[in-house]
Amino acid sequence: MSDIKWCIEYLKKINDIKDDLDDSFTTFRALLNITMPTNLSDEFYIKQDNVLKEIISNKQIVDVVSFKNGITIYKGDITLIKADAIVNACNSQMLGCFVPYHHCIDNAIHSFAGLQVRRDMLEIMNKQGHEEPNGQVKVSSGYNLPAKYIFHTVGPIYSGMHRDETDLASCYYSCLRKADEMKLDSIVFCSLSTGVFGFPIEKASRIAIKCVNSYLKEENKNIKKVIFDVFSDSDFETYKKNMKEAGL
Repeated sequence: MSDIKWCIEYLKKINDIKDDLDDSFTTFRALLNITMPTNLSDEFYIKQDNVLKEIISNKQIVDVVSFKNGITIYKGDITLIKADAIVNACNSQMLGCFVPYHHCIDNAIHSFAGLQVRRDMLEIMNKQGHEEPNGQVKVSSGYNLPAKYIFHTVGPIYSGMHRDETDLASCYYSCLRKADEMKLDSIVFCSLSTGVFGFPIEKASRIAIKCVNSYLKEENKNIKKVIFDVFSDSDFETYKKNMKEAGL
């Protein structure tokens, strides 16, 4: 039996699913998404990792090399970027997206890193004893990703209040300070809060650029590379324009 088929059968049993399912990666990913990782076997993690490593090995790992003043923009899949840390946009539960095969960054990062991330975040959140406030950061290993670490942060759900801007800035500063504290060389930010949380990309990108530029100039000790990762052409052009206006 192939590793992916074994994992699908195992996760079906864990989730009490009686239906026949195919052995596609889509099915495997959907089952990962719905699974709460309590007491999963070592054998499962070994076989899951085999599947994910094979999937990623068949894709192009990206090593971003072109920077100006330590900052750049990249349009593409954040799960394929080689870096010390990538930043995940989370909800306050911090356990990833439970909607099968949902096209959000939280889902993608958890899906390709593996269920160890949800397991570790569950332990962190159980110890914390309450939901995560906006603007802070928790760290997990990157496991099967090219990135060494995943920084998990909760951005604001946009309401138009000034507090939204303050909270979003806190996300960037918290992640930068944690990366610096950990003596990391590179960090990749997704466009925090601009998806389902509704923060306007124009305003959010200006905040992101200002925070990163300010930190690198005034506080930074170890970070050499900051990447703004975006998904769409329009977001790329927005960041490009605002970086140019910031002199970057």
